[in-house]
Amino acid sequence: MKIRVKVVCVLLFLLPSLMLWSAGTKEQGAAKADGATVITIWDFKYGDVQGVQPAMKKIDDLIMQNNPGLTIKHVGQPNDNYYQLVRAAVQAGQGPDIVMFHGGVQAYEFDEYTIAMDQYIKPWRDEISEFSWAYCSEGGDGSKPVHMVPLTTQGFGIYYNKALFKQAGLDPEKAPSDLDAFMAACEKLKKAGIVPMVAGLQGAPYTIDFLFRCFVANIYGDDVQYLGTGKQNFKGNAAFKRAAEIVQELFKKGYIDPAGTSTPYFMDAANNFAAGKGAMFVGMLSDVCHWKVFNDALGIDAVGYFPTINFPQAKYKDQQVGQPAGIGYSVMKWSKNPEAAMKVVEGYARGEGNAIWMGMTGALSPNKNVDIKSLGYPLVGKILEKPFVLDFNTLLLNEDANGNFDRYCAQAFVSNEISIDKFIESAQGMLDNVQKAK
Repeated sequence: MKIRVKVVCVLLFLLPSLMLWSAGTKEQGAAKADGATVITIWDFKYGDVQGVQPAMKKIDDLIMQNNPGLTIKHVGQPNDNYYQLVRAAVQAGQGPDIVMFHGGVQAYEFDEYTIAMDQYIKPWRDEISEFSWAYCSEGGDGSKPVHMVPLTTQGFGIYYNKALFKQAGLDPEKAPSDLDAFMAACEKLKKAGIVPMVAGLQGAPYTIDFLFRCFVANIYGDDVQYLGTGKQNFKGNAAFKRAAEIVQELFKKGYIDPAGTSTPYFMDAANNFAAGKGAMFVGMLSDVCHWKVFNDALGIDAVGYFPTINFPQAKYKDQQVGQPAGIGYSVMKWSKNPEAAMKVVEGYARGEGNAIWMGMTGALSPNKNVDIKSLGYPLVGKILEKPFVLDFNTLLLNEDANGNFDRYCAQAFVSNEISIDKFIESAQGMLDNVQKAK
C-alpha cells in the first residue's frame, strides 16, 4: 500500500517533531562510532509522565542492563498527530528503529515498511496465543508473517463499587450480570440516592459504544468475525435490537447518570467512578480506566467486575469482549540493527520486563507466562477467567467507521435524534460498507 502525505500541511505541522527526529538520528550515528548500538523508539505512550513513562524507563534500564553495549533512546510523540509523523518518516524512508502501533488496521497500513518477525519470535512464540499473533500478522491474516509484537490485550467490561452496593442493600460479592438482576440493582441504587452508572458521553459517547461491544460479544460469540461479510448482520438480529432497547431503557429510567452528557469519558468519567461518585462503570481492560486504577483508588477488595449483561435474546453468556492486541511494537525495515531492536521488543513482551509493564501500568498482557498472583490484585484473575471474544470494532476498516458508530450511538441514545430502527439501519450500513471495501 502506498502512503500518500500532504507535504505542505505536514511539514509545518510536524516541524518540531521532525527536528527531534533529526537530532536523534545524529546522536545514533555518534553512538555507533563509539562502538555502542543505539535503538530509537517512537511511541504515543511515553509522554504519559505520571503513568506509563516510569514503567517504560524501568524496562528500558532492565533491557540495557541485560544487553551491555545497547542504548535505548525512547522518544514520546504526541497522540494527535502520531500517525502523520510516522507517515512522514515512511515518506522520507528513515526514522526510528521501533515504532509503536495500535493493533489492527492502523498497523496493517505500515506492513510494507516493517520487518517480518517470525524468525526472531520463534523461540518464545508459544508464550502468546495465536489469537494475538494472527491479529499482529500481515493484514491480520494468521497465515502470513508477524509484523508486530503485542504488548497488551484489551477489552471492556463493567466494574462496580462494592461499598455502594452494600449501602443500597445489594450483595457486594454478587455481580448483577443478568438483565433482571442488573435492572433491579440499578433501581435500588437510584432509590438509595446513588448514581447507578457513571457515564462519559461528552464529545464521543464512549460509555454507550463500549457497552454495545460488551453486548455484541454475547449476541454473536465467535461468529462476530462474520460481521461485515454478509453472513452476520445487525439488521434483522432480534438480540441486537433488544440490546438497543436495553440501552434506551437505561436512559429513560435515569440509571445512566444524566450528568454524563457533559462529562468526557477520558478521564473525567473514570475519575468520577474512582472517586466513588457512582456504583457502576463501563470500563476498559487497557492501560487506562482499568482494574488497577479503580483498585488503587477504592481498595484492593473493594471493586467487583462482570464482563457483560446477559439477556434472554442473546445466544451466549458471560463472553468477554477483547482485542487480541491493543498496542504493540514493530521494527522498521530501515533499522540498521534489527537484531538489537528485536531484543528490545522481546524485553517488553516477556519475562521481567513484561511483568513490570503489567504491574505498573495495569495493562493486561497477552503473555501467558506472566505471574498474575504476584501482582497482588485478585480482580485480574477473575477478569481473565472469562472467555475472550473478538471485539467487532476490530473488523472496521478505518477510523471513519469507528467515528460513525459513535455518532449513531449519540444520535439514538443521547440526543434522541433518531429511532432505534434508524440506529440499527445506520449501523448495518456501516457493516455493508466494510463488505464493499473488501
